[in-house]
Amino acid sequence: MLKDYKNNVRQQAIDDALLIDTDLWTVKNLFIDEILEEIVLRLDNEKSWTALEMQEHLNRKWLPWNKDEIVADIWSMINTLDFSKFGFNLQSLTVWKDSEGYTIGDHSDNERVVGAMQIYLNTVPKELGTWFGKNEIPFVKNTGYIMNNKNKPRHGMKTMVPPNITRYSLYVYFDLKATQC
Repeated sequence: MLKDYKNNVRQQAIDDALLIDTDLWTVKNLFIDEILEEIVLRLDNEKSWTALEMQEHLNRKWLPWNKDEIVADIWSMINTLDFSKFGFNLQSLTVWKDSEGYTIGDHSDNERVVGAMQIYLNTVPKELGTWFGKNEIPFVKNTGYIMNNKNKPRHGMKTMVPPNITRYSLYVYFDLKATQC
């Protein structure tokens, strides 16, 4: 079912991204519902989760890239999308798994992050989303944000992941398009 990559994600979700602050957009309904259900089921059964570099002390894990695995399938879907509206090219992506006790305080991303998109993949309490100053991006399945990191916007969580909750999200890294460099 995941192999029909182009028809599993919606370009319209990117085209309709709503600017809510300088260099910050909200995204809704990126994945086709049935595909997202299959992705989450595969994530629930995944055994290859690895501690995230520079966040080993936090309860965040990521999935390494393996050919013929879920991350490669997601890449093939996201790679069909056009992010030129934001001046971005797809660089890489990962899937994060945040478990009990995970939180990240207000911070700015490092210089390697030119731009990013985080899409929430499962249903958890909406207060487990991301805050950019006064702007909350609630953790709602199949929604998220696109951020341009040129002004280093500060962001973080206000609520720690509670017991028996797992937060899955797709995190996409962007480069600038050649005309934007």
